[in-house]
Amino acid sequence: MSVNGYLSDFSLPEVFQLLQDGKKTGLLSIQGLASPAQMQPKYYFIWLHRGRIVTVTNRLDSRGLAALIGKRRYLNVAMIERLIRRCPPDEPLGRFLRTQGVLTTKQLQILFASQVIRQICDLFQVPDGYFVFDPEAPIPKVEMTGLSVVATEVILPGLRILKDWDAFKDKFPHPKSALVSLIRGQPHIRINQSEWSVWRLMDEKITLSQIARHLSLPIEEVQRIAFRLIFVGLAEEVPRMLSEPPVDLPESLFSADATEAEKLSPSFFRNLISFLRQVPKSS
Repeated sequence: MSVNGYLSDFSLPEVFQLLQDGKKTGLLSIQGLASPAQMQPKYYFIWLHRGRIVTVTNRLDSRGLAALIGKRRYLNVAMIERLIRRCPPDEPLGRFLRTQGVLTTKQLQILFASQVIRQICDLFQVPDGYFVFDPEAPIPKVEMTGLSVVATEVILPGLRILKDWDAFKDKFPHPKSALVSLIRGQPHIRINQSEWSVWRLMDEKITLSQIARHLSLPIEEVQRIAFRLIFVGLAEEVPRMLSEPPVDLPESLFSADATEAEKLSPSFFRNLISFLRQVPKSS
């Protein structure tokens, strides 16, 4: 079943969440609506397999990944074309290049970060756009590294750089609400220091307003952080009665080292952002 609409009506995170939860396979095409300063609209093509993002391109000539490989000078153009011709049609190009010994696992990780994280973070800056999901579109193996990521892994960095929050303000948790964890132990998604600061203070008896005061942050910033944690499934909002007396935060909550947020599972996808820092801005 095809899905289409405007990002002003159905936000990009909501689109990703829908496709992930439905374990959809196909092509999500997005045309960013041109602003007066733009000569022409931008296009994004996002392929998913069972709800996981496998590749993102801004072109349909099946040479997006090849262009990235050449731009990073891993291989020259002639060599890339020869290897593409040798690659079996049902095997991702990146995996084939790794088995041939011409690219390393780390190089594939960097390429995937540039392909997916960078372009989707760019997409979060598009004020509006028209999207169409086609479940019948074949996945271009020549554009695939062989790696994939769940949508929530790219939603979080995208929300971090979001400048215009107007579309989400009515979904922010109330300042007098509390947050509780939906998982056991440490987050399974890599969170940054500000998110970790809020995460370690979450308690059903502690409101967002109290957290904001103790962290010396504007309540709007804490609400945005809380919204991110809720949206990616790490926490949920717990409304509190306005008449309930405030609860003092125990000092022990502030003794935890914020760097503990870095001690998560070494899974590659939780380190995508680190790899992305190595990718030139022109990629």
